[in-house]
Amino acid sequence: MNDLKQFLRDLNQAWQDQRFDDLGEYFHPAVTMMAPGSSSPMVGAESMVASYREFTSMCTVHSCDIGEITLYEYPGVTFAHLRFEIDYELDDERSQAAGVELYAIDTSGAKPQVVYRTQIQR
Repeated sequence: MNDLKQFLRDLNQAWQDQRFDDLGEYFHPAVTMMAPGSSSPMVGAESMVASYREFTSMCTVHSCDIGEITLYEYPGVTFAHLRFEIDYELDDERSQAAGVELYAIDTSGAKPQVVYRTQIQR
């Protein structure tokens, strides 16, 4: 269980450090994400990595704090709730957001991979 919590912490550290070449390994090739406010899902590990790259190129992240991670384990899949708070600047406007990232993680293979992700903002 602690290994999956560290997996999610490492995933989040990778995008904050802009280690985009490393980021793809965390995602299943057919990962799906429904972004907040979106009407259609984003599909594929390359699209997921591109979304992190785009976000970090458009803004300055002043802080991103990962809080409590709760895991719900089942054979072959684990669901995770990861609480976060982020402080960032976009187009000279400073913003803060907080919420929960929801992940479905395939644990049936040699290494875990995110197969689904979405975000609920408070």
